[in-house]
Amino acid sequence: MSIEKRSARPRRRRRGGPASGARACGAALLALCAAAHAQSQSGTRVAQDDADQGLAAVLAPVLVQGQAEGVTEGSGSYTAPSATVGGKLPLPMREIPQSVSVITRQRMEDQNLASLEDAMAQMPGITIDLAATAAIPQFYSRGFQIEYFQYDGVPMQTGGASWAQPDLLMFDHVELLRGAAGLFNGAGQPGGVINLVRKRPTRDLQFSGSASAGSWDNYRGELDLSAPLNDSGSVRGRVATAYEDRKYFYDVAQSQKQVYYGIVEADLGADTLLTLGGSYQKRDWLPYMMHQPRYADGGPLDRKRSTYLGADWNRWDFENTQVFAELRHRLSQDWTVQLNVNRAEETSKLKYAYVRGGVDRQTGLGPRLYGGGNQYRNQQLGIDLMVSGAFEALGRRHELVLGGNWYDRRARAYNTYALPGFATRPVDVFDFDPADYPEPADPQWDSKSEVKTRQSGIYAMARLKVADPLTLVLGSRMSWWRTQTDNLVTGAASPAVSEHGRMTPYAGLVYDIDPHWTAYASYADIFRVQSDLRTADDRALPPVVGANYEAGLKSEWLDGRLNTSLAVFRIIERNRAQRDPDYPETGDCCYESSGKVRSQGVEAEVSGRLAPGWEVAAGYTFNTTRYLRDSSSQGASFRTFTPKHLFRLWTTYRLPGEWNRWSVGGGVNLQSGIYTESAMQGPVSGSAVRVSQGGYAIWNARIGYRMSDHVSLGLNVNNLFDKVYYQRLGNADMGNAYGEPRSVMLNVRVKY
Repeated sequence: MSIEKRSARPRRRRRGGPASGARACGAALLALCAAAHAQSQSGTRVAQDDADQGLAAVLAPVLVQGQAEGVTEGSGSYTAPSATVGGKLPLPMREIPQSVSVITRQRMEDQNLASLEDAMAQMPGITIDLAATAAIPQFYSRGFQIEYFQYDGVPMQTGGASWAQPDLLMFDHVELLRGAAGLFNGAGQPGGVINLVRKRPTRDLQFSGSASAGSWDNYRGELDLSAPLNDSGSVRGRVATAYEDRKYFYDVAQSQKQVYYGIVEADLGADTLLTLGGSYQKRDWLPYMMHQPRYADGGPLDRKRSTYLGADWNRWDFENTQVFAELRHRLSQDWTVQLNVNRAEETSKLKYAYVRGGVDRQTGLGPRLYGGGNQYRNQQLGIDLMVSGAFEALGRRHELVLGGNWYDRRARAYNTYALPGFATRPVDVFDFDPADYPEPADPQWDSKSEVKTRQSGIYAMARLKVADPLTLVLGSRMSWWRTQTDNLVTGAASPAVSEHGRMTPYAGLVYDIDPHWTAYASYADIFRVQSDLRTADDRALPPVVGANYEAGLKSEWLDGRLNTSLAVFRIIERNRAQRDPDYPETGDCCYESSGKVRSQGVEAEVSGRLAPGWEVAAGYTFNTTRYLRDSSSQGASFRTFTPKHLFRLWTTYRLPGEWNRWSVGGGVNLQSGIYTESAMQGPVSGSAVRVSQGGYAIWNARIGYRMSDHVSLGLNVNNLFDKVYYQRLGNADMGNAYGEPRSVMLNVRVKY
């Protein structure tokens, strides 16, 4: 038989008895399991349609078998039966001793989630901040920035591909692990890690396409074709493309995006699977840089949400190319070796002018027009090699993962922060015309630099069945890290910052209370390099260290179609950089590693099927962040834009009986108040100004109609009650971005 990624590791029984599926089968049964799996894949969509008509109970076992490793396409579900982000193996959610959430392919389609930013805005506990001139989203979990993506489990740093925001056309689902994830990723902040799971070819011919049109000339089209490439189906391919042309609720800004994706799988024998693929994404963007300032005392300006304060020639163009390969070989019935390679290259070119400066209430003066530009080229290479399998010891069956990964990044940046004729030009924000400022010549670069970062590590994780209901998870990683910055103007190189043989242990307990409920607890070490800050005697700061503690309850119902979780967590970080009080603020010097912070809270989530035709995804997070030791902010929050309370809900319901062609959906994103506090620039430089926003709720709705077995329509309305709020709080000078007003999107989708 042919090895296939989606069927390589069947789901296990919940109590510690003999493993089910392929591991308990002989050679003949393995062949039968694979054939049944291939058949279930081809019939998944039919099974889902029939389920919507009340036959879910009959076809449920077929559906679960077909999605054994977490493939969500065609399942119609808002949850996944398993995830790999928590331990490299495709584990059921309740067996992962940390908080894990999934945005499935069905949910992407129901809510028109096209970019990673769209998906993360729906994830429980995630806060999005617009960094890099208030235009590029950065994701925060439990008060800490998420620094790494994974592509099918291979770590890549977010400073590259995240700028262009990976398009979701290419992915089956998005996994999020909250909390420290250093065991398989190495150094990084303890907020979590995002795993982007790519679409795979299918053994049967499959086609889908969609077209959508929405408010402010927002248009998008998608095509996706998968098919066997030979008579036996041992070679399979898939190609997909998307084009997006859109404007925004604020004036002038617009964006055009092209996406291309291709992947081929080949069975090289009964036990070997080779996967090759690539993607290309191009975005030509006229962005709104820095958005609006405020009054100098922090109060909001009396301007429309559509106001655009910047030049009409602003541009930020991206190109992102990825190629990837995977080789998977089954060594024996219980053991598999897998090699993954991912290479990415991103280039971008930015040229901009934006308004900055708090407005005096009496005179209207203060803001000026600033201009600048940059060019980036980011090259990344990630390699992951692992061996995984099961073994018998002391009368019980255990699992082991051994591996290593290597990551190399070269990021080259050319920058200027002073276009000729800017920074000295006062502007009137109440009488501003973006066309009044001619585009200057391309800038001469003030700085040119290249940052070279290399990280490697070896890891091990064992899942030891201590007793029938109890699993002990033990893991450890040894990491090597080196980073260096070269000045490409002078040729000088900064002192390299390196760490050698840094150990990061991990431990967890998973206890099956009964066939539905599981209790768990986990501990993970934190290790983060502070490479760009120096002490008074010109030494690099030692790494940030700390610990991540989590405990909770998880449950699984309806054979994995419904998952719930409740978690309490605490994260402690020590050795954080803060200014040396004996030295003035002068760039990257001088700092000392004496800071300490704590993030703690509670998370609850439910996702999946409540009843036939009724899917739900809901999450609540309570999170407090505090400086425990800091020279200037003792006791205050270290992440003031992370709300203390955050609740997200989305649900859809297919009407019963004669109305079953119709579906209705809706949800809400609700959060408590946030604030930022920073020193003013300009005439009142040094005075601290607080900018705040109270709690708010954004309601969304959807109505769908299935015209036939192959064609469906959907109408989505976001911000149903047209709530005025800020997507991002900056300061009195700049960076205050309004959230999107009420919008409408009509979508038609075809599937064969």
